[in-house]
Amino acid sequence: MVALSFKQTAVNADQRLTLSGACAATLPEGHSHDVILFGGYHEAPDKQRTCTNAAWIYSAKTGAWEPVQYTSAAVPQPRLVSQAVVINNKLWLIGGWDSSISGPDAFLGDVWTLDLETWAWQRQQLAGNGVLQGISRHQAAAVGQHIYIHTHRTTDHILRLDTSASPPVLEQLPVTGSAPSSRGLHSMVHVNGQLYVLFGAPQKGPMLDDVYRLDLASLTWEDLTGQLSGRKPHPRCSAGVAAVGDKVLVVGGAFYGASGGLEMLQDAYVLDTSSSSWLVPDMAAEQGSSSGGGVASGGMPSARNAAVMVPMRAGAAGGQPQLLLAGGWRAFVETYNDTYLVTLS
Repeated sequence: MVALSFKQTAVNADQRLTLSGACAATLPEGHSHDVILFGGYHEAPDKQRTCTNAAWIYSAKTGAWEPVQYTSAAVPQPRLVSQAVVINNKLWLIGGWDSSISGPDAFLGDVWTLDLETWAWQRQQLAGNGVLQGISRHQAAAVGQHIYIHTHRTTDHILRLDTSASPPVLEQLPVTGSAPSSRGLHSMVHVNGQLYVLFGAPQKGPMLDDVYRLDLASLTWEDLTGQLSGRKPHPRCSAGVAAVGDKVLVVGGAFYGASGGLEMLQDAYVLDTSSSSWLVPDMAAEQGSSSGGGVASGGMPSARNAAVMVPMRAGAAGGQPQLLLAGGWRAFVETYNDTYLVTLS
């Protein structure tokens, strides 16, 4: 049995944090803050939405977000549905969609690093046999000094970026086994030398509810969908998904309803990779959490998709695994600027 509790933090956050489709990563040990968030679709009070290239850092000590002041002249252009990971003392930003541009140029194939001490950006020129075309709605996961990148194009290979090389080397690695079908807005996490790909939206048709695992030693895919015990989650895309230890937490997301429109999910599941099972956690609000924002009955954040969810550093909750969930979108209704500490026990 597992349990989740949600505690709203960063109450009355800056209106600029009303974001969906941002990307976020856990900051390294020794940093003054715990989580960094970049970009996303900002919704103004008049409901106009624009993408941004701002970054914010969150501190568990203060319970607040602070804007990052960049120190370099060159900065990434605004974007949403991009990917960011932290390796050593750098944030690596990969691709995304600039909604202010029409046509194929709106989809970005660039890679940038942000120095987490000086706050200076640098665009990276890549070597290797891999090609990073304009991409968005993709996934990336850091494993040691490597970043694995999964896009809708990688049904017969996976991209691996070696950040230890100078310049960084992007490789196209052939894969075997039963690979995930083409999709975007899916989720990918790293657990004990394995990459897990969950859910997503194909170019046509309903959302997906499948789970795949890539063994990084053999580069072999395995379809786990029919092997997992427990109650299977509803199909979805744009869910909040993060790994803590051998467990993968899934919160919310969206699917196509009977009318064909997007419907939001207000639920949570835990994939226990050690027992190959889906668990439905007990959920409760922590006492003292503030109302407002998107709090719904039962203490869980209201139904939404395109939120960010990342693990906090170890020890932040007295030894219990804790994650940060922020923002998100109730399709064509509201974008949120709320933030929650999520404790898994």
